[in-house]
Amino acid sequence: MWAHSLTVQDYQDLIDRGWRRSGSYCYKPEMNTTCCPSYTIKCDATNFRLNKSHKKIIKRVNKFLRDGLKGADDERVSNGEGTGEEGGADLEMGEVARNPRKELAVGEFKPVGTVEVARDGLVAKEQQVKPAGSDSNLSAKSQPTSQGGPPKKAKLLRIERKRERLIQKGLSAEEIASSMRAAKGKNVEKSLEDFLDEAPKEGEEAAHRLKLVTISIASDEFRRTLDRSFALYSKYQTAVHNDLPGAISEYQDFLVKSPLKMAPGQSSPSCGLGSYHQQYWLDDRLIAVGVIDILPSCVSSVYFFYDPEFRFLSLGTYGSLRELAFTRRLQQQLASISSYYMGFYIHSCPKMRYKSNLSPSFLLCPEVYSWHPLDQRVIGLLDRSKYSRLNEDPAAEDTNRTKSVDVKNVLILHGSSYQRYSSYLKDIGSPELEPNVITYAKLVGKVCSSRMLLYEG
Repeated sequence: MWAHSLTVQDYQDLIDRGWRRSGSYCYKPEMNTTCCPSYTIKCDATNFRLNKSHKKIIKRVNKFLRDGLKGADDERVSNGEGTGEEGGADLEMGEVARNPRKELAVGEFKPVGTVEVARDGLVAKEQQVKPAGSDSNLSAKSQPTSQGGPPKKAKLLRIERKRERLIQKGLSAEEIASSMRAAKGKNVEKSLEDFLDEAPKEGEEAAHRLKLVTISIASDEFRRTLDRSFALYSKYQTAVHNDLPGAISEYQDFLVKSPLKMAPGQSSPSCGLGSYHQQYWLDDRLIAVGVIDILPSCVSSVYFFYDPEFRFLSLGTYGSLRELAFTRRLQQQLASISSYYMGFYIHSCPKMRYKSNLSPSFLLCPEVYSWHPLDQRVIGLLDRSKYSRLNEDPAAEDTNRTKSVDVKNVLILHGSSYQRYSSYLKDIGSPELEPNVITYAKLVGKVCSSRMLLYEG
């Protein structure tokens, strides 16, 4: 389905019915017929829990920023023996997304028409964020002091850095000692933000600086950096996916063009709702880009690509953690933004497993469009059958299902005006359009079919 223009609320409703976008091309898997069913997956960002692997990745990045060195385990990851993650929300959908017309011949997705916006939906800064990290990598448990003496243990280094932060806040020696004793007594588990906050600060000695910049695809800054982001994308696609270098227009169609209408306003976060690129700058070098949509209820990851020279940093997973932290920060401005959408999850694909490691995660039922924890029950269902109804209640139905009586309310764009399908039939008299209208209404749901415009052309 080709979308010329969508409100952020319309697209939020579409992805909650299993749709995804690639540029302006929107697609929805035919789950019960495809060989590899693709379940929409999201993570509850509010209650996200770091696992041991996540902590090690953040620490590895931080260690590299501090000393510029790679450890033995970093070389192992760089040589392809790491976690199996590659980055990119819809890695296995990449060929579909980049070549939609080629994919249509396979028949796994059904084109249903062209969408315009019937009316405006929900009204919707550049940020610079330093990355996270700690003081050791996977194999090195200590690092030498700046004086070249015996190495300091990681725990001691963390304590010293915490003390330095308290000093910078202006606390007295007695207040610092009291704070350290209180923290030791509580033994509170560190959050994602705590780990990210351990990155080298301004003024601290470090080998590198990593800056994350969120920019709108419509901004002048984005246009100034377009050639550099395209060069990075080409390098990534060639090295990681063995793709031949393409034209910049193909890159723009895939990851730059977006049908989403920017929605600034009081009901939105300060940056506004819409499509963005998050650029990761190592000193003055662009090493990764995350393509995201900020929607009324979530941050949706579209794609992620990085410089293969820095594969040892596990930037795919690291980028997901940064985007999760970004989601949590946006929720402080707009409470409804509580989830991080990771695209599709294919249970039989090992490269998708890293998505399930972001916990708690939920899969979308392909029949009822309800959300279900990716727990042992759901894993058992998918182990037994690639396609499965996830909702246990046999009586549960899709509450947004389009019934036959609702088809008459579908909005049809004809020429320069639009009207309900029932009126269109009376005025134009083209019943041959009806099969496409019925299919379209069924796939987008009753709400969107009565709010978006289907182009009759």
